[in-house]
Amino acid sequence: MIEPTTAVALPSPQQSKPKKRVNRSRSQWQSLLDDFHRSGLTKVAFCKQHGVATSSLNRWQRMLEVQPESGDFVDVTEPLSLAPASAFPNGDTDNDWQVELALGNDIVLRIRRA
Repeated sequence: MIEPTTAVALPSPQQSKPKKRVNRSRSQWQSLLDDFHRSGLTKVAFCKQHGVATSSLNRWQRMLEVQPESGDFVDVTEPLSLAPASAFPNGDTDNDWQVELALGNDIVLRIRRA
């Protein structure tokens, strides 16, 4: 005959609750990135420790660490006839374009004289 056994209830593994999304400001992300750079941790380790998705950290790192391209600055609040000669790299001050903006990805915005 089989003797009845006493069932012992084992603690069930806690179900992981989905983490709440935290909306951080630009300055909070900058502070978090500064902390990451000082930490000496890998991105994965830092993100795990701070409860941040590595994809989010990567995205904000790209957004905040973009360095502006250097170039000549021309104040367009003045008429271009008063702009310094250095504003025209090829020396052509009589071209058909009054304003030309290089927007990246080979996109250029040109505004003609009226």
